[in-house]
Amino acid sequence: MSGGITTNPFCVICGTTRNLEKNHVGGRNHIAWFTMWFCRAHHVQFHAFLRTSGIELEYTTDARVRLIRAVQALSLCEWILHQALLHQETRNETSS
Repeated sequence: MSGGITTNPFCVICGTTRNLEKNHVGGRNHIAWFTMWFCRAHHVQFHAFLRTSGIELEYTTDARVRLIRAVQALSLCEWILHQALLHQETRNETSS
């Protein structure tokens, strides 16, 4: 890995290297430079969680609201990553 860019991307949630998509985690209208690789299934799931949570990623001229929306989306992504870690830990414990 060089400069934070990997030549072999993988889904940050499940680790697969198939059907990858760059996800603008904080919203392309808010912090477009921040992306993570998600597989298609987890990208769809992330956006479903955003909708269910009422987190809007549509553009607004209000810079404060854009930051609030970005932080909300980032917090949701953090929760998803925590769940993936817990799931992995549970799988490791049951296979031991």
